[in-house]
Amino acid sequence: MNKVIDCLTKDQVELYKTHIDYLIDNNLVGRSPEDSTFPNTCEMFSDPPMELLLHYLQPKVEEAYGKELVPTYSFWRCYFKHQCCPPHIDRKSCEVSLTLNIGGRGGDDWAFYAEDNKYILNVGQALLYKGMEQEHWRHELPYERHYQVFLHWIEKNGQYYPRYQFDER
Repeated sequence: MNKVIDCLTKDQVELYKTHIDYLIDNNLVGRSPEDSTFPNTCEMFSDPPMELLLHYLQPKVEEAYGKELVPTYSFWRCYFKHQCCPPHIDRKSCEVSLTLNIGGRGGDDWAFYAEDNKYILNVGQALLYKGMEQEHWRHELPYERHYQVFLHWIEKNGQYYPRYQFDER
């Protein structure tokens, strides 16, 4: 089921990256606590520009997935050098997931793994995968900073609809 999708142009990516940098550099988003799953990263749930992206990309994702979907939530995270993303599966709101490469500082090609398959996404590309079924992870980040956007949906006629629509918000 995993599919690589071209999602954003370089200019669109630059807009999102600039937005995230603005939030981080102006202390409008803090670092995750040391005892969290992703310690010392910067992250934001349901950031309005990312919610817009969730809806903007939905038709493209539905075409690639082959079924009608309902949005659950958006999320972005900025990882810093030497951080990793440990192997995990996501919650029920992540029946259909998209991890979108926004690039980084010092590099743009941080590999993503889903069920022992390695994906190196170009900036603006995303991987469509089953977040709550497939274990996924990243090894240690080799460069200064990396930005990733996570977008999630459920199947409109699936077992998680309507409960997890908009992540029970």
